[in-house]
Amino acid sequence: MSTPARTVDVATALPWGRAGEPDVRALGRELRLLWIIEEVRQHRLGVGKGAELAGVPRAAFMHMLGDHGVPVIDYTVEELDRELGALGLG
Repeated sequence: MSTPARTVDVATALPWGRAGEPDVRALGRELRLLWIIEEVRQHRLGVGKGAELAGVPRAAFMHMLGDHGVPVIDYTVEELDRELGALGLG
């Protein structure tokens, strides 16, 4: 299976790598991680699949989500009430 590729124009004065020569691998990893986090934020990926795609343990990915303000448990009050009721706790 092939992986789709995209081209991104990058400024040459980046905080990593030598001036004029950005570390494109580091940039690629960071962009991939941010994309995965955004997919989880938009509910297009679950936490487990996001961790798998990011290549990190689930707990580490959950910390990354927290660092980016993405809730790991994202229930509405109604959903939580329904879940608790199903368990006989509501």
